[in-house]
Amino acid sequence: KEVDGQRSQWQTPNPVLSDKSVRQALALAVDRQAISENLYFGPPSEPPGRNVLTGIPQYESPNTTWEYNIDKANQLLDDAGWVLDGSVRSKDGVELSLTYATSVNQIRQQTQAVVKQGWERIGAKVQLLEIDASVFFSTAAGNDQTLQHMYWDAHEYAYSPAGPWPLSYMFRWVSHEGANIPQASNNWSQVNEGRYNNPDYDALYDEAASTTDPDRAAELFIAMNDIIIDDVVLIPLVQRASEKYALAKTLRHDNIAGGPFEALYWNIANWNRTS
Repeated sequence: KEVDGQRSQWQTPNPVLSDKSVRQALALAVDRQAISENLYFGPPSEPPGRNVLTGIPQYESPNTTWEYNIDKANQLLDDAGWVLDGSVRSKDGVELSLTYATSVNQIRQQTQAVVKQGWERIGAKVQLLEIDASVFFSTAAGNDQTLQHMYWDAHEYAYSPAGPWPLSYMFRWVSHEGANIPQASNNWSQVNEGRYNNPDYDALYDEAASTTDPDRAAELFIAMNDIIIDDVVLIPLVQRASEKYALAKTLRHDNIAGGPFEALYWNIANWNRTS
């Protein structure tokens, strides 16, 4: 819907996804275990996604769970008044129809197929969009196929904290009354492309940005994560490993000091052979 000359205007609710029951049902219909085990390395190195903030132990929420349950998802939609007519549900004249985009990439297309299959099993009509990465991740204001424009209902890509203090990472869901939401007035330059607008989340983020107490910071980051997961702002699919590598048997493994935020070769001067 076009409002003030722009589609996906941040104060215009999505006719389908503004219903939390729909978001919850969509999350229940994603087989994260299948994605983790068949398209990635699976547990423990690449387990199904549970949290949005992962990889930093002190900020990993213990409060969240996930499940794959098609029957429960269908019941949620039934209870919320989304009536199945043939293979697609609708409510108040609105069809449960979704466009779902990602960049062209074999694993991402395979992931799309798994997600689409689950969503169709609960009565959603799903149109897949596959966009060249140079376009999808472009920051050009005039390119309306970028993730910042998000002229579709859902999209898929990989993102993770760039360091052990994940403030900039959690900024992606801050609204600040629309100031951090990409729109025509800011040349689509901001980062909250999902148009999530929650003053409670913003307040937690603002406190985290100013606190110097590490224990309080952990509480705030976990609370922010829990809001995003509970409100089904996104569906974590898989917790990807930061790096994957193989070692020659003659290299001393203990001296390879890989980590989540450092390039593997940072201490290459200390590498040596076992014999």
